[in-house]
Amino acid sequence: MKNIGSPSKILLVLTLIEFINYFDRQVVFPLFSFLKADFGLSDFELGLIGTVFMIIHATFSVPLGIIADKWIRKNIIAAGVAIWSIATFVTGLVQNFTQLLITRAAVGIGEASYAPAATSLIADNFPVEKRARASSIFHLGMFLGGTMGMILAGVIGTHLGWRACFFIVAVPGLFLAYYALKIKETKHEHHITDEVNKKNILQLFRSPAYLMTLASGIMLTFTSSAIIAWMTQFFIRFHNYSVDHASITIGLAVVIGGPIGIYSGGYFSDLLYNKYGKPRSLAMALAFIAATPLMYITLTTSNETLLIVSLIAATYLMTWYYGPMVALIQDIVPGSLKATAFALYLFTVHLIGSTPAPALIGKVSDVTDLQTAMFIVVITNLAGGLMLLVTTRIIIRSKKTSNL
Repeated sequence: MKNIGSPSKILLVLTLIEFINYFDRQVVFPLFSFLKADFGLSDFELGLIGTVFMIIHATFSVPLGIIADKWIRKNIIAAGVAIWSIATFVTGLVQNFTQLLITRAAVGIGEASYAPAATSLIADNFPVEKRARASSIFHLGMFLGGTMGMILAGVIGTHLGWRACFFIVAVPGLFLAYYALKIKETKHEHHITDEVNKKNILQLFRSPAYLMTLASGIMLTFTSSAIIAWMTQFFIRFHNYSVDHASITIGLAVVIGGPIGIYSGGYFSDLLYNKYGKPRSLAMALAFIAATPLMYITLTTSNETLLIVSLIAATYLMTWYYGPMVALIQDIVPGSLKATAFALYLFTVHLIGSTPAPALIGKVSDVTDLQTAMFIVVITNLAGGLMLLVTTRIIIRSKKTSNL
């Protein structure tokens, strides 16, 4: 097979890998009911499955991101895909809760290698005015993969057992690891130099725009992690859905709202950036603020039609940030630190935001109930949107100052 060299084909391969990445990552959450029954787990312990994954994922994101700024990124990607695929397969063989945590942690190591290297490759293959849209296409893989993982896990788990889910989803990754090795890697702004060092990395944390982007990311990833981990259980417990019915219903709602939202976020943020000179953070801020009352309706309504409509609308708005967030970070950091800056972003938001979310929601659910626990995401969602407004103001003020 010839090397894969055109930007569109490279983006296709990376998007397919991102699809499998999130398919493998999210497949465990719809299976909570089966795991709870088989291993006798509390909601807090169920939440730990997601929390342990994120601790490992966040911890390894930074060193692997730094390596991606210094080494051959396609090799990093191929190795990571192979590792998480094998770990996913082994998850289907576990005999106790501890083994389950270990295998999910191994999946976290493999997946931590991917995003920094992949987003850096995208930055090298697409000009700045097209990066948000390219990133949005890339993140469609993430979104659709996570959604399909949610749908198929519920169906396969119900009819074939939860172990079969992990066996089935592990196989495609091994094939994609081979295709990753065929990517023709060219370097433009990505340089193998000594520019990626401690001094320059510390400078990132002296940037008010970067710091506020991190703060907003913490709030938003907490929100998304909590929803991903517990929304299926919310439908089961408060609306009397079966596991497969809940998975299919939520999955279809997400499929309707998500892809359009991801594309809209990329389109409108690029429009604001290119035509009106506004930071990409503005589009994300407005979307998350508008999504907050819709999420509250989703958690409180007893009307099934309103439940689905509000979930679709909230999903549409909350997925605006996938493409623009990557492009925003690349807009505000030096070219030689793109992968490192994104890796530090992943590390920070996942460690502080995503990591505690599943276990914290589970703990509050054990003490009160799941509906009460999920109200936390309404608060964090609004906070993230408001912080992105502050980010927008900082960037605009910085541009005015630099033009004086």
